[in-house]
Amino acid sequence: MNHTARLAAFALSATAALAAGAKDAKPSVDAAQTVTFTSTVKSVDQKTREVVLTGSGGEEVKFTADKRIKNLAQLNPGDQVTVTLEESLKARVLDPGEKAKLGLQQDSSLTSAPAGSKPQGLATQKVHLVATVAKIDVPNMVVTLTGANGESWPIKARSKANIQKLKVGDVVEINSTKSLAVDVKPAAKK
Repeated sequence: MNHTARLAAFALSATAALAAGAKDAKPSVDAAQTVTFTSTVKSVDQKTREVVLTGSGGEEVKFTADKRIKNLAQLNPGDQVTVTLEESLKARVLDPGEKAKLGLQQDSSLTSAPAGSKPQGLATQKVHLVATVAKIDVPNMVVTLTGANGESWPIKARSKANIQKLKVGDVVEINSTKSLAVDVKPAAKK
């Protein structure tokens, strides 16, 4: 549920995307971002599974590859590793009378390259949460959401203007998608 709490916190604290300017409009968020970076494999120790990557500025990152990475043997010094992280978040307060079933739905998927190929993968996580505003503590900037099974998430808000537009009993809908893609290209031939 930590992921759910972070989603709710982000949705409630976002200040840049309020509903179209109306003074009494409920807060809403529609945000997305994509970050891509490429590193070069400096070294791979197949026994210890330790990998060292070098960024374009010369910075190094060292990590131990998880056992689930089945194609580590195909990773070589000089290979280019490109990682793309995409995140999107849509959150809104439902209109009075609008029906939505309270609850949490989560879905995730993981795909990887066939055995013997360069390591590749795509991991995706989707979360859909519908929860009720149970408490609002304006002085401390905390909104508590409650789910269908009585779960509750106290969320620290960052925008007093947004928190003041909420009321106990409001129903909040949050949709979040995160995906992480890893692609490895062989070292350029010299």
